[in-house]
Amino acid sequence: MHVNLFPRTLDIKVGQVSQLDIRTPRDIIDPEATREAEKASLDLVTKEAKNDLSYYLINKSVGFAVINDLNKFFKKIEQERFKYHTPDGGIIEDITITKDQPTKYNSFFYQPISLTLLKKILLLPENDFLDFKIKSLEVIRHLVTTQKISKANMETILSGVPQILSDKQVLPQVSPMILNFVTIVIRPNLVLDKVKLNKLQSQVRMNMPPVIREQNELIIAKNQVVTANDIDILKELHFIADESNRLKVFFSLSFFVVLMIGLGWAYVYRFYPKLFQQERMVYLLLLLILLVVGLIKAFSLINLDSLPYLAPISLAAMLVAILVDSQLAMAITIMIGLLGGIIGDYNLALTIFYVGSGLVSVLSVNHFHRQWDLVRSGLILAVFNGIMVVLLNLLFSTKFSYEAVLLAAANGIFSAILAIGILPFVEHIFRITTPIRLLELANPSHPLLRRLQIEAPGTYHHSIMVGNLAEAAAQGIGADTLWVRVGSYYHDIGKIKRPYFFVENQFAQENPHEKLNPSLSTLVITYHVKEGADIAREHGLPDKLIEIIEQHHGTDLVRYFYQKATESLQDERETLIEEDFRYEGPKPQSKEAVLVMLADSVEAAVRALPKPTPAKIEALIQKIIGERLEDGQFDESNLTLKDLNQIKNGFMKVLAGLYHTRIEYPEKVLKEMENKKAHGNSYQ
Repeated sequence: MHVNLFPRTLDIKVGQVSQLDIRTPRDIIDPEATREAEKASLDLVTKEAKNDLSYYLINKSVGFAVINDLNKFFKKIEQERFKYHTPDGGIIEDITITKDQPTKYNSFFYQPISLTLLKKILLLPENDFLDFKIKSLEVIRHLVTTQKISKANMETILSGVPQILSDKQVLPQVSPMILNFVTIVIRPNLVLDKVKLNKLQSQVRMNMPPVIREQNELIIAKNQVVTANDIDILKELHFIADESNRLKVFFSLSFFVVLMIGLGWAYVYRFYPKLFQQERMVYLLLLLILLVVGLIKAFSLINLDSLPYLAPISLAAMLVAILVDSQLAMAITIMIGLLGGIIGDYNLALTIFYVGSGLVSVLSVNHFHRQWDLVRSGLILAVFNGIMVVLLNLLFSTKFSYEAVLLAAANGIFSAILAIGILPFVEHIFRITTPIRLLELANPSHPLLRRLQIEAPGTYHHSIMVGNLAEAAAQGIGADTLWVRVGSYYHDIGKIKRPYFFVENQFAQENPHEKLNPSLSTLVITYHVKEGADIAREHGLPDKLIEIIEQHHGTDLVRYFYQKATESLQDERETLIEEDFRYEGPKPQSKEAVLVMLADSVEAAVRALPKPTPAKIEALIQKIIGERLEDGQFDESNLTLKDLNQIKNGFMKVLAGLYHTRIEYPEKVLKEMENKKAHGNSYQ
């Protein structure tokens, strides 16, 4: 991406002495001179503004502080005045006022109070003191809250006080005291109006013309030491390449990365919109991209040209292919490959290697079911990487690098090892079910399946048959065969709570439903779905498996007990509510759930069929599918009529082999076989 668009015409650096005169071929802005001129203008206008009262505001907090101090002063002085006055208002003359006494009051004023003024205030008659107090507060409040007071204009402000006192008709004997009092109380109350000042500075910046170096003007003289500003001008004129402009490179690369991520996001939104409903999956994709790109970057920082070939780009490709989708893994691979090529100093050969290696890794784990598949993928990748780097060396390099070939081959094994190590953690943290996890769940030694074998053996064998049926049909409609088999094994796990209420577990025992009314029997039968989901949650089974358990009956009608209840009502048929004899649902949401539903019903029905023949079995399957279709059980599963026909054919392949017609041997042949068995083999 970083291409030098302009050739290097001057080889000159900061601090060097120019070997020739350099003049501008056109008008150009001198950035340093422009900055200096702007700074000088800003300093000038700021200094002028600070001497202009219009750029100041009255600080109301100063006024509040002044009034507050005055109130404290008068409160304290009133207490002090009792020492100098008799009860009848006279003055006690034998009490003296010491010179240090005014210092007790200095904290209330801007300037120290004089001994003379303090004596006058203390010895004022009561009426005069009240006038002094009230008028002083009025005048000072007016000044500090309405007048802009600074050190420079304080005398001007004080010169207007006599007129204010006259207007307020202050007593003549009190007026001079108030004037002296105001002089020591008022203080500057201004605060700089930063909004107005910033506006002024912004206007100066906007109106400040740049300093122009005119065409053919000498910018660097011969034998002149080159400065950083000179270099900036030369770069602007493209006299030298702008190799140090990292900011442009940073933003260019940032934009490219955002573009790549944006395209990837759009790809997911267009082809995998449901992925956004699983927020953790989006985080997983971004985390894998960040992890692999970070490793590529780390390897590129080491001073070894061949080391980037060891960067495990295939790690992300493998994990996305296993955990999400193979096609999405290919898109992620292309994205990471482009980013990796840029990190590797815009190396086209490295980009081709990353993309090719990632695509091969996706193809090699397309049918992942066990950890050995990852090992096999790593071995395939090692061979392919080695061959590809040999070809890239011959195509792009003048010198063959055996080191790059070895590192590329090691990349395949390295990626597979990392994938095997990381996969369990990713599966646990992001709650993703891998084929390995499904195979563990399908193992008959799993605690839940062991309980099913022991506590409900009939249900267990029924579940095995359901799995065989559903898996055979899954291949024809593009459903996940492993999910279908595991879902079949666990779909009736709730029956371990009350196994003998289900006919497959009643081995010559009395049927408990004969003692129950149809409504109660229906409740017991349908409740095994909820109990199965609860058991699955307790044992930490995957969410999708729990969904299959909850949906494998949908909202289907328990037909046997509904019919039995209908017959018992006779003429009171109108009081029977059909919804009371249905499962709670929900209806199947996926192809896998539909397959388990149909295989469950078909296996149970065919097992109860007397003298089953292919024609009878096919008719029964067709009837069961038709009933569920008419009942709307497939409405939310995105299933087609073609899929239903494929499901029927899949079931028939299994059941036709299971219930094939036996050959009836003639009576004569049977007698000969019995004689041979009794007298030994005739060929001996």
